Amino acid sequence: MQLSNLISEQIERDRRRGFKVDFDNDGQREDQLMRDLVGLFGEVGEFSNLLKKVMLARTTVGYVGPTLDDATPALREELADATIYLFRLVTILGGDLEQDILAKMARNDERYVDLEK
Repeated sequence: MQLSNLISEQIERDRRRGFKVDFDNDGQREDQLMRDLVGLFGEVGEFSNLLKKVMLARTTVGYVGPTLDDATPALREELADATIYLFRLVTILGGDLEQDILAKMARNDERYVDLEK
């Protein structure tokens, strides 16, 4: 499935579930951008907190925590949650995430050409 189709499916699910994805004015869009940004940070925070516990378990004598293998499914789920928030943010801004990523990759190719091996 193409990324644009995946985003469209998620946004339609959000719409059916009553999550705000359509706006009458910029104030509403800004409010939802802020809400979704907070949600994104929350998911990234959950990912970070779990990864911290994995690292503590590996590096701190006596600390009991998950291994990376044990935590991987939950870490991946947090990344999926964060990605859904990114889908919402780019949609609110009227973007095309596939094209935005491709354009950024091209800019990075120019920027980091001297690092190529």
